[in-house]
Amino acid sequence: MADETDSDLIAGEPRADLLRALTYVETESGPDGSYIVNGDLPPEVAPPFIRAIMRIEAELLIHDALQVTVDRGEPRTPEERRADAFLALALRVTDT
Repeated sequence: MADETDSDLIAGEPRADLLRALTYVETESGPDGSYIVNGDLPPEVAPPFIRAIMRIEAELLIHDALQVTVDRGEPRTPEERRADAFLALALRVTDT
């Protein structure tokens, strides 16, 4: 799941915009040991953030599609895939 050769772009969006968007994101522990992600992003960074998440989610969906069999079905739920896309984005943005 390689990104563009331009290191200033992550999932097609400027790293600076995504870093700024992440400053508006908070996590809290859920009652079952999970994490809840909340964010109130300003209008100038919300669209790049959403597009990047969607692109990474699409990469994961393609990967998951290759894993589907009659016996196994989908390897993760759409919610799990979205959470994994968020984590992948955060890791890519902070990987310098």
